[in-house]
Amino acid sequence: MNIDSLLRHKSINNTGFDNATGNSSGRLFTKSGQSNVIRTGIRFIDRISLFHTLINMRLSHFILFAVSAFLVVNLLFAWAYYGIGAVQIGVAQEASAWEQYFECFFFSTQAITTVGYGGLHPNTLMANAVATIEAVFGWMTFAVLTGLIYGRFARPRAYLLFSTHALISPYKEGRALIFRMAPYKNTSLTDAEVLMNLTIKVNENGKKVSKFFQVKPEMSKVSSLSLNWNIVHYINEESPFYGMTESDFAEREVELLVFVKAFDEHFSNIVQQRTSYTADEIVHGAKFNLMFRQSEDKKSTILELDKIDAHESAVLPPQAIM
Repeated sequence: MNIDSLLRHKSINNTGFDNATGNSSGRLFTKSGQSNVIRTGIRFIDRISLFHTLINMRLSHFILFAVSAFLVVNLLFAWAYYGIGAVQIGVAQEASAWEQYFECFFFSTQAITTVGYGGLHPNTLMANAVATIEAVFGWMTFAVLTGLIYGRFARPRAYLLFSTHALISPYKEGRALIFRMAPYKNTSLTDAEVLMNLTIKVNENGKKVSKFFQVKPEMSKVSSLSLNWNIVHYINEESPFYGMTESDFAEREVELLVFVKAFDEHFSNIVQQRTSYTADEIVHGAKFNLMFRQSEDKKSTILELDKIDAHESAVLPPQAIM
């Protein structure tokens, strides 16, 4: 590939990524669409937003975190009750040390959740003071937890599934770069729109720097996103991919950045999602298989999401090598 031919395309500089110093490395976006940037220079606690971390955390991790935090807090308050004397909350004095501690633990779980079965209760000033602190702590903690749970369920999300690979496929009289996406929840997405940028490494003044180019899909917007949407970029003379061989993709550390937004009727809001495809995630000489079919009674369409990445080999027509 003649890099001068590529650079005749207008490079874009408004991506928010480094395109001059050559100090950035690695892919720009992870497959899940997160920015691949590690921040340093200030305290760890100042770099982390606990709210955003808990909102964006995987559901299984969030449940594990909440349960673990609940257990740890109650274990600590159990030590407090045990330390002042378990008898002060009504635990039998003749019970063993472990039995007393477990009684304190279960009393703590009842106090922090305001259940209060009544079998145990504080009967001294010190025990009432600890129980009061725990009640206030529990009230605030569960208020925050309720807000986080609501935020996680109410947060607008696109719920789009992307193909693992993008393909260089035969298309028309030439070839095209194609990937596809599909909604995987029972949502209703309309006015879906896609934007794509290409980043490629070039040598400039002795440094390897990133250059960004707009990649135009043949169809950038659809009225309704119900089935899968194949995003097709025709590789012609106006394409930044024109003349690139498979080895060029790896040598130039190609990464295709994908930005999708749509209107979700259930959230009544704009939702968006990002992903990217690096050179090793682009398959040359392949085409996607169909991933939807008629139902047996021919009254519905079956969208087979497990086939979103299903593809087969295909012979690519020759293209001009620039």
